[in-house]
Amino acid sequence: MIPEAARFAAIFAAVACASVVVAAPTAEWPRFRGPGGLGVAAADARPPVVFGPTNGVAWKAEVPPGNSSPVIAGNRVFLTAAADRKLIMLALDRSSGRESWRREIVPPTIEEVHQSLGSPATATPVTDGSRVYVHFGSFGLIAYDLDGTEAWRVPMKLTQTEYGASSSPILAGGNVVQLLDQDGGSHLVAIDARTGKEAWRVDRAEMRRGFGTPIVWDHDGASDLVVPGTLFLEGLDPRNGEERWRVSGLARITCTSPVVGDGMLFTASWTTGGDHTAEHLVMPDFDEFIAKYDANKDGKFSRDELPEGPAKQRFKHMDGNRNGFVERSEWESMAAIFAKVENQAFAVKPDAKGGLSDAGVAWRIKKGLPYVASPVYYRGRFYMVKNGGMFTCVEPATGKPLYQEERLGAGGDYYSSLLAADGHIYVTSQPGVVSVVKAGDAFEVLARNALGEAVQASPAAVGDTLYLRTATRLYAFRNGALP
Repeated sequence: MIPEAARFAAIFAAVACASVVVAAPTAEWPRFRGPGGLGVAAADARPPVVFGPTNGVAWKAEVPPGNSSPVIAGNRVFLTAAADRKLIMLALDRSSGRESWRREIVPPTIEEVHQSLGSPATATPVTDGSRVYVHFGSFGLIAYDLDGTEAWRVPMKLTQTEYGASSSPILAGGNVVQLLDQDGGSHLVAIDARTGKEAWRVDRAEMRRGFGTPIVWDHDGASDLVVPGTLFLEGLDPRNGEERWRVSGLARITCTSPVVGDGMLFTASWTTGGDHTAEHLVMPDFDEFIAKYDANKDGKFSRDELPEGPAKQRFKHMDGNRNGFVERSEWESMAAIFAKVENQAFAVKPDAKGGLSDAGVAWRIKKGLPYVASPVYYRGRFYMVKNGGMFTCVEPATGKPLYQEERLGAGGDYYSSLLAADGHIYVTSQPGVVSVVKAGDAFEVLARNALGEAVQASPAAVGDTLYLRTATRLYAFRNGALP
């Protein structure tokens, strides 16, 4: 017979546990590019096709500057910002856009970012529905619960690129995984999501600056952490970071993230000088260059010693240890990258054991490539957008373009990654025009929605709502909403 007090205690504990389970928020758009990082909304999502600053606005919120994209869990929308040398974590009420809370950090130093387009708040947060994890290149990783209470923080060294940190954290195997490819000291680190303790770290010395975000790909009975990098796409064991496979064919600087579909892995990347045309960049021989331009004969280059041209323009890229000089090893490492690189998109299939290699590449194509905007696989088709507003649709099995470099009618660069929802592809230009293209084999633009200001972030689609961040606002667009 159970004593009365113990019986009531057991009932109370059971009810409390049940309450916790019921109350746990759902992370409907949990990370950069949503579920799985694939840029595809749920099958029942019905975001609007036609919208704008005075059309279909459910709500709009003024937000501080930043390039991170919104993530959504329960009744919260999360994003980061940076202003007045402060790094800001924001939580907005999902139904109204009102600010629920903000947390600020003032780091000793703000990382260097692109003069006109960059932001110290570019990485998108990730949430597991209980906590939200954020990376700032000027500080490191921080974990908050959904009400803004800090759980832990992991300070990190300042990133070493003049464009700042952009790779977003992801969750894999109970860890927060952060890619930190940079001009020197590139590495991948996994932090235990519960404790903030380092679980594992992988040095990536051969990788230079990169801005793509990994994904987790479950296939053939295993999980691969798929990581973009310089020249190579790698598959790692998410439990310990050990390399399982690699496939060649990425750009020397990869800004995009891979996607998967129908048992295949797809990626596309482009960087200046990687096309095998007259514009292809080749590094001069170090010995010849040093004999001609090493004014003080110390066997290395300062920036002032280099003549105007591609090498001087990429001085910081080569100076990985940031000692103010380009030495032989740094020069020759960069020369080897330029010699091997070839911009392209490709699809690769696993072999019988689930491994990937160059032998499994089904096709490679070299037109219509994106620079920053990650591609999308949707309903049996692979889509990508090239700067200038040129849109391409590829048949995944063969690599045959069903249409190629069709003009969207919205020029400019494209930094926002593609979003697929309800039979449509949302393609957002940096000047702030969202073209909505009908998914399928024939090119058809259904709408061009001008937002009136620049867009660097990627949109999110949950239910009937499209969440989209512009330079100064976060919008929630909904069919039938009044301005």
